[in-house]
Amino acid sequence: MVKKSFFKFCTIIIIAVLSVFLFFAINPLFLKAETSSDSDIILKKLYSDEFPKIVFYIDFKEGSQIGSLDLKNEDLKIVENGEEVKNLLVEKVDTITEPIGVVLVIDTSGSMKGEPIEAAKTATALFIDEMRKIDKFAVVGFSDDIKVYSSFTKDRQQLKNSIAQVEAKGETSLFDGIDISIDQFKNLDIKYKYVVVLSDGMDTVSKLKYTDNISKAQKENITVFSIAILSYDYNPNDLDKISRSTGGELLIAASTGELKNLYSEISRKIRNQYKISYTSLWPNIETIKSDIFIEKSGVSDSITLSYKNPYFAPQPTKTISEESASYLKYLSIGWVRLIIYIAIFICILMFLYALILIIFRPKPVLKKKTEIYGSKTPAGISIEEEMSQKKGRPGIFNRLSGLTSKVASKRGFVELFDLKLERAGLKIRGGEFMTLQIISVLIIGILVQFFVKNALLTAAVVLLLIIVPFLFINILISRRTQKFDEQLPDTLQLISGALKAGYSFNQSINMVVEETKPPISDEFARVLNEVRMGLPENEALENSSKRIGSSHFTWVVMAINVQREVGGNLSEIMEIIADTIRERARVMNQIKALTSEGRLSAIILIALPIILGIMLFAINRAYISLLFTNRIGLVMVFFAAFLMITGIIWILKIVNVKY
Repeated sequence: MVKKSFFKFCTIIIIAVLSVFLFFAINPLFLKAETSSDSDIILKKLYSDEFPKIVFYIDFKEGSQIGSLDLKNEDLKIVENGEEVKNLLVEKVDTITEPIGVVLVIDTSGSMKGEPIEAAKTATALFIDEMRKIDKFAVVGFSDDIKVYSSFTKDRQQLKNSIAQVEAKGETSLFDGIDISIDQFKNLDIKYKYVVVLSDGMDTVSKLKYTDNISKAQKENITVFSIAILSYDYNPNDLDKISRSTGGELLIAASTGELKNLYSEISRKIRNQYKISYTSLWPNIETIKSDIFIEKSGVSDSITLSYKNPYFAPQPTKTISEESASYLKYLSIGWVRLIIYIAIFICILMFLYALILIIFRPKPVLKKKTEIYGSKTPAGISIEEEMSQKKGRPGIFNRLSGLTSKVASKRGFVELFDLKLERAGLKIRGGEFMTLQIISVLIIGILVQFFVKNALLTAAVVLLLIIVPFLFINILISRRTQKFDEQLPDTLQLISGALKAGYSFNQSINMVVEETKPPISDEFARVLNEVRMGLPENEALENSSKRIGSSHFTWVVMAINVQREVGGNLSEIMEIIADTIRERARVMNQIKALTSEGRLSAIILIALPIILGIMLFAINRAYISLLFTNRIGLVMVFFAAFLMITGIIWILKIVNVKY
């Protein structure tokens, strides 16, 4: 439990930190005001969404001498980054001809029943009367449910009738009530938006949190004023955070008798604010600082505010080569680039040359093997002389292949690749395959890095170039082995029939070579050639069994060797093994049919997340990019990948029945 609680706590902390980071990251116009500790000026809000036009609102502390004066344009001076702004407009909110929108949010829970709710009705009605006639109001109550008593209107009588219908009962859904009150401003053309909240208790049933109210109010540019009726168990910290975060203020009522005065104070604060607007001088700097000086009747004060320049274009201080990796600066040197181009050209030629050698490989291998017994070439040169001449002038690819084979053979890689390539039926040696793969990885890796200049993408391409050939070889091995196993029962039946007809075992194998198709004809032809070259039959068959890697053929070879040791009817043994392989194949096909639904489900479950991820990346890249651009997203991707791999292994263990 302790570990789970600690993990949960850490997760919440990480989410909170990332939320704050993302908020600042995606809001480049986020504004920050700096006020001297002895200033009476309070910056309420600042807007720069219509930059270069700047609008901000100021208020004054209680008892401020300068706040009691009627300020005009000539009483203010704004200096922006050392240069005075000329086009300055100062307006008192009370004198603005545009309406102010206010939502009155009243706590209608059971704790407000009686005198508190009646005092709230009287105070809100007084608040409406003190505001201007052009202002609009809405009334919302919150208890168990949220009820909108009146939508926005400036009809005072209708508003008072709506307030009179308010009743107190139920629990307290404070945060849900604030959320619904913010929604009242939707589709309403009002620029000056306020929410006034009254509550006497903490939230008990809301689905939302106070942080949701803050983010939503900030997004809609809504100021929240709050009034809290104190009680012994009520801590209005959440309301205070909502108010301060939105440019408002929390007022405390020690008793319901103070509600009238507090509502009147909020009305005065709203009406006595000053709207100051000016056009920025548009300096090309990242952070714009504005000093506001107020002086009238011998009283002066000042405040400094700063905000991000949304159109800041930084001057280039570094070249691209300096910001890139240090070794990339050498690419700007002419002779270095020339050497790189020549090296790439040579590598491409070597790659093509290697492909030609592999594709057009000489076929008469058996003839060359017999030439060592005295056969001469048409020109009358012995094979030893011809091989010594070739050794004196080996090709570039042969030299590279020989060097690779020499290094890799010390670790047994050459033998392993030779076996794999023989099982896949590819006419290429292990050393040549490794050399070709190394050349292709170098060429394509250099080209990708040279043109894309992305180390991560280059690493991914190189990794694919290393893995894909091995996957391709394994697929070829699987298909060739499966085809061999399918041909094997009929081949054994053919050998059995030939033996019954009086043919020898070698003659039966020769019949298989002539009558069947690859891959089984190729393998038996190789067995027959090895026997004719003097290798014992049992060794030739065992070599073929190792090359093919078929368990069925391994049984056949074992049966033939045992028969040679102890005797018996080989034709009957071939028939029994053929019947056993056919019966085994029938049972395996039945198992595949029974598990087909499970295997299809496995394919769908494995492919679905990958396909959906690719589709989301193509349709809405910004949405899915959060998984790769922040720490929580990366952790989620890593955890999902771990679960996917575990699930894949689990499903494959279930559907792959061994028999």
